[in-house]
Amino acid sequence: MKKAVAYVRMSTDKQDYSIESQKRTIKEYAKKNNYSIIKYFEDKGISGREAEKRPAFMEMIEESKKNYFDYVLIYDSSRFARNLEQSLIYKSILKKNNVNLISITEPILDDDSQLIADALFGAMNEMYSRKLSKVVKRGMTEKALKGEYISCAPYGYFKPKNKPLVIIEKEANIVKEIFKQFLNGKSTYAIAKNLNENNIKTKKGNNIDTRFIKKILTNPTYKGYYKFKTDKKIILNKSNHIPIIDENTFDNVQVLFNNNKKRLNSKNKPLEYNKHWLVGLIKCTYCNNTFVYAKYYNNRQNRFRCGGYTCGKCDSSFSIGIYDIENIVLENIKKTFPNIIYKIKNNNDNNEKKYNILKDIEKYKKALEKAKNAYLLEIDTLEEYSQNKTFFSKKIKELEEQCIKLNDTNIIEEISILNILIGNYDMVLKNKLAKLIINKILIDGKNRKIKIIFNIY
Repeated sequence: MKKAVAYVRMSTDKQDYSIESQKRTIKEYAKKNNYSIIKYFEDKGISGREAEKRPAFMEMIEESKKNYFDYVLIYDSSRFARNLEQSLIYKSILKKNNVNLISITEPILDDDSQLIADALFGAMNEMYSRKLSKVVKRGMTEKALKGEYISCAPYGYFKPKNKPLVIIEKEANIVKEIFKQFLNGKSTYAIAKNLNENNIKTKKGNNIDTRFIKKILTNPTYKGYYKFKTDKKIILNKSNHIPIIDENTFDNVQVLFNNNKKRLNSKNKPLEYNKHWLVGLIKCTYCNNTFVYAKYYNNRQNRFRCGGYTCGKCDSSFSIGIYDIENIVLENIKKTFPNIIYKIKNNNDNNEKKYNILKDIEKYKKALEKAKNAYLLEIDTLEEYSQNKTFFSKKIKELEEQCIKLNDTNIIEEISILNILIGNYDMVLKNKLAKLIINKILIDGKNRKIKIIFNIY
C-alpha cells in the first residue's frame, strides 16, 4: 500500500465541492489505486488564493518534511491553490520533500507535460478565482446600493435569511443607553465600565470594551443606513430595516465623537482611566516626563516611577510608593489650605424623601381602591364613598406635587477638599480637585527631594 495523506478544502463559492463529497471521492480513488490514507488535512470555508491563510494546508506542507507519507491526494488542482505562483512554489516544496501530488480528477502526466499542465491549470484557477471575486463584489455592491444588509447583524439586531434586520429589544435598549450616556458626557471608557459592572456582554459573550462602544456609536446601521466598503469606495445608503436611533441623535453623537477624538490624543486620556488621583501631576526634574502609575505584586506597595526612565530616556530610576507620596501631598495641602472647600451636589437626602413620598402615594391609591370596592359591595354609601374619594385624591395630588418639587431641588453641600481626597469619593472628582489646587509636583529622584507647586497663592 502507498502511504498518502489527503488535502480537502471547501470555499464558500463552490458548495458542490463539499468536504464530505471530496473525501468520499478520494477514498474511492485510494481504494481502487492501492493508496493508504493516513491523515486528512481540512480547510473549511477558506479561499484558495492565499496559502498562508489556510492552516491545514500549511500544516500539510510542514508535515511533508517528516517523510511519513509519499503522496498527497487532492480532488483537483483548484483545491490545492488558485494562485499560479503559490501553486508552483508549494508543488516544488512537496517534490523537494519526495512527496508526489496526485489530482484524482485530472490526468497523470510525465514530468515535462506535468510542468506545462501545472502552469496552465494554475493560470486557469487564478483567472477563475479573480473573476469570481469580481462577480461576488459586484453582486454585494449592487445589494448595498439597494440598501440591502449583507454583513453580519450588529449588536441590537438579528439577520433572518434574505430579510431585513430585525430588532432585538433587549440589546436595542443597551444601544439606546450607550448613545444617551455618551450625549450626557460619559466617555467610552466610563460607558464600557458601567456595562461590565451590570454584567452586560457582547453577542459572543465577551466583556464590553471601548472598541465595542466606539463601533456602536459610529455605526450608521443604528440610524437606518447601511455602510459598505468596496474597491476603496464607501457606499452609504438608506436601508430597509427599522432604526434604533433617530438620525438627529446619531448625527449629534458623530459631531461630539469627532470633537473628542481631536481632544483625546494618546497622552490625554479620559479621567476615568486614572488609577490614582495624583496621575498627571508628578514630574521628573531631570527629563520633565510625567511619573507613571506602576502596579506591583507580591503584596508590594504600588508606586509612581518616572515615565522617561521606563522608556530609556532618563537615568533617574527613583520610584515612590503611592501611600508615601499621598501622605506628603495631603500634609502640604493641610498646611497650605486648611479651610478650602468644594461645593458639591448631594441628592441622597432628596432621593430618600422621594422614596418615602412614593410609598405614601401608593398607600393612598390602595386606600382609594378599597373605598371604591366598599361602595360597589354596598358596604359604604355613595356619600361615604364620595367623601373618601375626595380625601384620598387630594392627598395623592399633594404628594405628587411634593415629588415634582424635589426633582427640581438641588441640595448643595460644602465639603473640605482635603476630606474629599481622603474619603471614599469618585476618582474622577479627586483628580479634578487635585489639579485645581496643584500645578505640579516636582521630584528630584537622585537627591530624594519633592517640591509641590500650588495653583492658588
